[in-house]
Amino acid sequence: MKLKGKHVILAFVLLATGFLVSYSYTQADTESQMVKLTERTWEKEYFYRKQLLDLEEKNRELREELQGKTEKIQQFENNLASSERQIADFVERKKKLQLLTGELPVEGPGMTVTLRDAEYIPDEAHANNYIVHEPHIHKVVNELKSAGAKAIAINGQRYLSNSYFACTGPVITVDGTQHPAPFVISAIGDPEVLFSSFSLKNGVVDQLVADNIEVELEKSEAIQMDARLSSEG
Repeated sequence: MKLKGKHVILAFVLLATGFLVSYSYTQADTESQMVKLTERTWEKEYFYRKQLLDLEEKNRELREELQGKTEKIQQFENNLASSERQIADFVERKKKLQLLTGELPVEGPGMTVTLRDAEYIPDEAHANNYIVHEPHIHKVVNELKSAGAKAIAINGQRYLSNSYFACTGPVITVDGTQHPAPFVISAIGDPEVLFSSFSLKNGVVDQLVADNIEVELEKSEAIQMDARLSSEG
């Protein structure tokens, strides 16, 4: 009985020992698996975090690239706008020069000055003293220019900065083209200013009348002038 009791105790001890060893192994294995699982989870988190950081860095680079391209586009647009303004200015200046040189037709408000030979010539007087001469045309043209006329025409022929007059009896030649009286001198500009300049006492009109020239002034809201003809020089 004593031997059997020892065997039972020994068996119980061995069983307990086996159980503890088995439990310890199982626990160790479980902990090992948990550690491995934790390591894999950390690796995944690290991988995803690194991916996220890489994406954020890439986004930052793309934003900087976009900003740079946007600034270049803006600069290009500014340069283009500036070029367009310069071209528009050049075109406008060219147009003004062409108007001054008579290469383009022109239209606008202004005034006309009509000079006529005297209707009455005394018998004892010399007829040459009662007709329009070159100096009379010059006086009117110079007064119009002084009053700010932008364009001038004589009997429809454009007057230019290099135009010349020549008087041959009752006929006046403008740049080689003959014009008989009456002489209609048209000017484009401010009608009120132009008219006022000819209304001054002892001004151009009084001087022309003193030379026996008939003068007629007329303001106009629309005066048309043709372009300079190439045959006019």
